[in-house]
Amino acid sequence: MFEERKKLVQRKKSINQVQISKDKLHSAVQIGFEKAKKERMLKRTKLIKRSSWSVVIAAILLISFITSVSVSPVFANKVSSIPGMERIIALIQQDRGLTAAVENDYFQPINKSQEKNGITVTLDGVIADKKGMVVFYSIRTEDMDVSSLELKYLQLWSGMNMRYSFDFMNFVNPLTQTANSKTFSGSEYIQTIPYSKDLSWKIGIKNGGKVENFKIPFTYKKMEVTSKSIVVNEEVEIEGQYFKVKELIVDPIRTVVKLEENSNNTMKLLSRPFDELELVDEEGRKWSAMPGNAYKTLEKGNVWEIPLKESFYFYEPQKLTLTFGKIAAIDKEEAHIIIDTETKKFIEKPFQSIFSNLQVDDNLVSFTIKVNKDYDMNMVSFIKFIDADEQEFYIHYGGRTPTFSNYVKGSKINVPGEAKIEFELPDKSVNTFANPIRLDLDLYPSWIEEDVEIEVK
Repeated sequence: MFEERKKLVQRKKSINQVQISKDKLHSAVQIGFEKAKKERMLKRTKLIKRSSWSVVIAAILLISFITSVSVSPVFANKVSSIPGMERIIALIQQDRGLTAAVENDYFQPINKSQEKNGITVTLDGVIADKKGMVVFYSIRTEDMDVSSLELKYLQLWSGMNMRYSFDFMNFVNPLTQTANSKTFSGSEYIQTIPYSKDLSWKIGIKNGGKVENFKIPFTYKKMEVTSKSIVVNEEVEIEGQYFKVKELIVDPIRTVVKLEENSNNTMKLLSRPFDELELVDEEGRKWSAMPGNAYKTLEKGNVWEIPLKESFYFYEPQKLTLTFGKIAAIDKEEAHIIIDTETKKFIEKPFQSIFSNLQVDDNLVSFTIKVNKDYDMNMVSFIKFIDADEQEFYIHYGGRTPTFSNYVKGSKINVPGEAKIEFELPDKSVNTFANPIRLDLDLYPSWIEEDVEIEVK
């Protein structure tokens, strides 16, 4: 790696020694920009014919950009031949797995665009294996600053079936310009999708009070990939709780740690339980968990899969050490709150509770969550409540209308030093419910931690 870095620095020096007057270079660039601008105004749909000098300037700028980031000569050679790749370099240069995937010809250019009202969305390309896909996209604007727009949703469709959706609901997610004030580049990792030739990438962008909806159909080549499996089968104890690390599954764009929690454990794993899990090799290189992406599988038993941010599919580590950090968990007997809506009291809540100020007025339940510098209201979540007859009522916090009928409206409100959750009770004329109601904790500021590690052979 040191030799490659040395060669890269030498290449950069040789490029910097090219004798081109700065004034002449600046003048040429300005002339090229002005010429392109005038031709686009005359006929925007006409293909602009670039001069050979403009091509030389663009090549020098691209090579200079490539050599200014920490990449290998193999990577630099690959990206210099792919149109539009300069928008993607910044997104993947810190991801060794994706960088190696590009070097090994896993990046597939798409370069398909759709334009609406001065906004152009481009599907730049994908990196895909049999377990998932990384989608690279960019957004460009004509007469406005791209940061004035907001991203509302990202979706992947296969024919009429939605395979993936991330909805920002009521959250404000302004676009941050990357190369300049007119451009935004992003990527989205989508796991476990079946291969299909009939795909569409959809994006919703809020422009003022209106949401512009973009749809870009595309196809990609199915890569024949064999997953690497590293069998571990070792058990670890953390504060009296037992976990068995079963195996590592390694694919080109993701490495997944597969583990099983002991059914006799006395603590409930909360959402985002393994956000601090980490693999370290003999050279100190680290592969960390993707926060919020651990999930239970459909396998028999309490089996979890924890995707890591990067993959070492194209590396050959000689030694790997697995550490856990803090694990989000709470005693099973305290993993809920119970509310009597008639007496307007908490019947049960965690021993070290952060809940207070319960109110029930006009069929509206609300209570306060105390927050501090170590956690905020995003560390507390309830997706539903269950009544005394085991009826489930989902709490809908906004966004698209749920597909299920048994839901109530809810909201989360931030105020200085605390937060507030409120939700409606079912309309008794439509849905009766039995008191008291139970809200199971899905997120809560409670962890277990112990300095343990597993050597992966």
